[in-house]
Amino acid sequence: MDERYGKANSQNIQDTKWIEEASLAGDVLLCKDLAIAHNALESQVIYMASARVFALSKASLSGPTMAQWFTDNEAKIVATALRASGPYVMSVNPSYGLRRVRLAYPPH
Repeated sequence: MDERYGKANSQNIQDTKWIEEASLAGDVLLCKDLAIAHNALESQVIYMASARVFALSKASLSGPTMAQWFTDNEAKIVATALRASGPYVMSVNPSYGLRRVRLAYPPH
């Protein structure tokens, strides 16, 4: 975020904006929790921008543990991102690796 928007502005960017811009730029999104899949507006942006999102299954982890969960699943994340176009949100967990999460959009 800091690289894209600058350190002074990155915390003030709306989630829907960075999700769309990063996705349209071809970036894979790494998120600290699965709330992004359950939020109606964020889910709509993920769907419309064909985002590829990998989010940790547990939000209350320490920073080093978050990093470890992502690095432990790096090969699976890279393989999935290269193989499957979006839109999707994948839960990342050390016990099961990756699991697809249902988006709140489109409404079911």
